[in-house]
Amino acid sequence: MAGSTTEGVSTAVDRPSLFGRSDPINSEFLYYSSVLRVIAPALTGDLDRQFIIPWVRRLFRPEYHSSQLSEKRNKYLLYLTLTLLNDEAYGIFQTTPPTNALPEIDSIDHEIQPSAEWEMDQMWQETLMGLPDDFQKLSCSVHEFAVGCEDDHGLDIILDQEFQFFLYLARPYAAMLSNGDDRTRIAAWLQTLCTIHGRSCSSMRAIRNDYMMALLGYIHDLRVTGPFKEYPPWTTLQPLADAAKQCCDSKPITDPTGPDANEFLAALPVPQDGAFCYIAITGDLIDSSLNPTE
Repeated sequence: MAGSTTEGVSTAVDRPSLFGRSDPINSEFLYYSSVLRVIAPALTGDLDRQFIIPWVRRLFRPEYHSSQLSEKRNKYLLYLTLTLLNDEAYGIFQTTPPTNALPEIDSIDHEIQPSAEWEMDQMWQETLMGLPDDFQKLSCSVHEFAVGCEDDHGLDIILDQEFQFFLYLARPYAAMLSNGDDRTRIAAWLQTLCTIHGRSCSSMRAIRNDYMMALLGYIHDLRVTGPFKEYPPWTTLQPLADAAKQCCDSKPITDPTGPDANEFLAALPVPQDGAFCYIAITGDLIDSSLNPTE
């Protein structure tokens, strides 16, 4: 698909990158999109909103979904998200976006701001200090050889900052879980995810953050489901999409005796007369329908 060029790349969208579920860059983009959708309209200052809206429109333009600019876009979206969480626009976001190429975010002269609470939180460091001496780190599930991990550290800093923020948000919700077994499993997951740091490659950090975003979404609703119903693995952390599929295959929601069905029914009002009718719909083809002779 041809198109005009901006910042030296075609406006054509890199379709596999945009829609691939296992792409960590796209997962981050979807997260920032959902957060901005909530906090941007809630900005207190009218002038701040007037500046932010053009920035959001600029960063959501098709060319920023291309593989050449998606990482740059995410850096700006992270910066913008952290800015708006303080209920104000500052720095470059107090101006309208430039008509030409956006500067590299590392080249921007940032205003000196006091550290936020989440930046000073010590939970990550305290968790690592509390690990036993014989603790075995998870192996990489992305690279077959160690040299691949050694060459993959381009996003370490931004992914660690993102994880630190998610961890800070997750802690109070994890403590509010009513079921003691759930609290224990989630504590084990948080501990395991914290161990992916240091020499771990950027790809494993991205997988870690995918799990952290999913976990935060569940415990925000004070519930535990999916792969988090089990304890974390001891050897390696497979991509979240693979773990979710494996979880569904072993405990399908279409099973009327499964925990998901029970939770669904328990939340419904109890009728005085009659009975529940539980219907489970799946997108999978039934094997017998593939062969009309069966």
